[in-house]
Amino acid sequence: MEMFAFALSVTGPIFLTLIIGYGLARQGLLREGFVDDASRLVFMITLPVLLFINIFTADAELGQELPLLAAGFLGTIITIPLAWVVARPLARGDRSAFIQGAFRGNLGIIGLAWAANAYGSSGLAQAALLMAVVTIIYNLAAVALFAVYSQQASFSWKKLAKDIAQNPLIVAIVLALICKQLGVKLPEILLQTGDYLASITLPLALLCIGASLDFSLLRRSSLAAFGAVGFKLLIVPAVLLAFGWLFRLPSQSMGVLLLLAASPSATVSFIMARALGGNSQLAANIVALSTLLSIVTASLGLALLEVFL
Repeated sequence: MEMFAFALSVTGPIFLTLIIGYGLARQGLLREGFVDDASRLVFMITLPVLLFINIFTADAELGQELPLLAAGFLGTIITIPLAWVVARPLARGDRSAFIQGAFRGNLGIIGLAWAANAYGSSGLAQAALLMAVVTIIYNLAAVALFAVYSQQASFSWKKLAKDIAQNPLIVAIVLALICKQLGVKLPEILLQTGDYLASITLPLALLCIGASLDFSLLRRSSLAAFGAVGFKLLIVPAVLLAFGWLFRLPSQSMGVLLLLAASPSATVSFIMARALGGNSQLAANIVALSTLLSIVTASLGLALLEVFL
């Protein structure tokens, strides 16, 4: 019971903040224009600052996290084609929504928030590094999906490289690693300012995600939506944890790996489904359903991990 209480203390506050955002939006206190502007502020400014500060000031070195990064990399490489295979029986228009929802997690907000709640700044720094590796794989998978399923748009490798190079989150992580490796000393006033900006990131982002949710979609959830959510919340964490066990990761690294793997489907999967001409309604159902159920699966998974490790 004590282990489950710890797990719930990690996921519970995140879920309640999402619900508060959802309620404020329903009451008209968080309007669509504000949510759009705040989400852009988080993505472009405050989240990159948060990632930079936590990696730059972390005690751990990149070399120490290579087993964690390798487990995340290999596990993600396995789960993406596996999701593709599982989606084969579905109608062609449903496959892109299923695949995106089944492997692409909300790492940048939910995953980071869970890691920070569970393990503090050291867990957040580990999660940031892992997120960078997995995000690049997500982008490569998006190119493959566009090549197979889109009849109205296409990506080039040149555009992909440009998008990755201009991604503020990846830029912040790489810049922090370079500065840390070179032994750069930043003035205390800059670090303190960064802390101020970083401190608003997760609460603001969670409120925005909550405001964007539409739980009425759950009434129209199909077997395909439940299948994608089951894959995302059960199969993906199991595969990544298997690699973590093979690499003999310590308990905190295993916890971080679990929390990022068990994060709900990313809202960008809905955008991708629309761009691919796929079933955007199915994609929206997957996002809403996985957000709701991930609180249960992540809490149970973390509690079991604490018991056995």
